[in-house]
Amino acid sequence: MAYRRNTNWEEDGPLKADFEKYVEQDLRRTEILDFLKRDYGQYAWSLSSLDRRLRHFGIYYTNTNVTVGEVREAVEKEIDGPGKCLGYRAMQKKLRQEYHLKVPRDLVYAVMTDVDSDGLQARAFGNAKKKRKGKFSTMGANWVHSFDGHDKLMGYQNSTFPLAIYGCIDTASRKILWLKIWVSNSDPQLIGYWYLEYLFESKVIASFMRLDKGTETGTIATMHAYLQQFNDAVSEPTETVIYGPSTSNQIERWWRELHERMERYFKEHLRRLLAENHYDPHNEIDR
Repeated sequence: MAYRRNTNWEEDGPLKADFEKYVEQDLRRTEILDFLKRDYGQYAWSLSSLDRRLRHFGIYYTNTNVTVGEVREAVEKEIDGPGKCLGYRAMQKKLRQEYHLKVPRDLVYAVMTDVDSDGLQARAFGNAKKKRKGKFSTMGANWVHSFDGHDKLMGYQNSTFPLAIYGCIDTASRKILWLKIWVSNSDPQLIGYWYLEYLFESKVIASFMRLDKGTETGTIATMHAYLQQFNDAVSEPTETVIYGPSTSNQIERWWRELHERMERYFKEHLRRLLAENHYDPHNEIDR
């Protein structure tokens, strides 16, 4: 009996929408395949079938109809705002995701060189002395979640600006799972509430959590260990909480990128508010 190919995918609207989303995010084809095999297991998948189906829907990684003028307009808009701290790789990703401009990286680099050559050179990560990378291994997504706070926007003695950040990252995928900004990130009850809120919404708990041994982490560590006692695969719930210095924490790298790409822009404006007496750190209304 002759084999009949399944052509139902040709009329699959959600599949087409996911194709467009993954290509817009500039995911590698192998990464896209992993998602498709998980979500659309009714179809046979391979790199060649992926390419064929992308062509069928008219979805391509590069849109040759985008003009240099459109790219230049978007780049200039970003450079006038928080995007002034972005390198050309991050800028290309932002253009794809927020402006829906599917353009190659070399075009973005050429436009940024023309618009702001001095700034592009100053932002190049390659100019700084790179720290030798250590080795890191993981069992996969949701194996270890890393928690940490970030105070760099708060200014002198963490008291000038009430802009404290706390977040959680999956150490395997480096995906930010949740991020909060509030007047404080040192209240253990508040951080415990944020963690509980994430658990309630995601219905996912990591096998291990990694954090520094600060006063603010006691509540979430207790919550995590308590919930893990109901996991039959865990013999000692307290061992699912890993303590270590924040400098060795996976989320620390993300804080650095936040500083390089966005934070410096906002810190400049915050300092200007303070210097021009538009903001009084001792005035509760201003805060």
